[in-house]
Amino acid sequence: MGSKYAWTGVLLAGGKSTRMGQDKALMEVDGKPLLLHGTERLKPHVRELFVIGDPRLYSHLWPDVLPDEIPGLGPLGGIATAMGAARFDRLLVLAVDVPGVNARLLERLTRELPDDADALVPRHAGSLEPLVAAYNRRCRPAFLDLIKRSRLSMHGALESVHTAFLDIAPGEDGWPEDLFRNLNKPGDL
Repeated sequence: MGSKYAWTGVLLAGGKSTRMGQDKALMEVDGKPLLLHGTERLKPHVRELFVIGDPRLYSHLWPDVLPDEIPGLGPLGGIATAMGAARFDRLLVLAVDVPGVNARLLERLTRELPDDADALVPRHAGSLEPLVAAYNRRCRPAFLDLIKRSRLSMHGALESVHTAFLDIAPGEDGWPEDLFRNLNKPGDL
């Protein structure tokens, strides 16, 4: 067990990117693949850092790439895989395709995950951001149970554990308007 302040960072890079037509993690923004933008954003907040995805595609960019234990299960499978490999109880999860997420948000997630909560998830205008969130490893049994029953929705996963919410208003209180902007298709760049 790590200390309360030791975190495992998890960059979810394994999506299919069907709408984008190319691998999002390898897409360049400002001359650098999104995967490296993501690891650079997570690194200051964590003691260890995994990329969840195909090692054949990403290990030239980052040394610790873990394939999904069971491929094709989406983000829930990736998070459960990371929980099984993590050295620390607390995981800071970031999807590779939300380049607007900033250090302030990641810091608040690590600082404000309540001891009695299993997850801390940003909430804005009724939307949840489970792929930019903090999780305790004790979620793993509940997540594995959902996976076993082919219930792969992240919203369902959040309902299966004690989830706390961090209310954020993008565009207000100094938060950037595009904080949670998601890159799904080429026009989103």
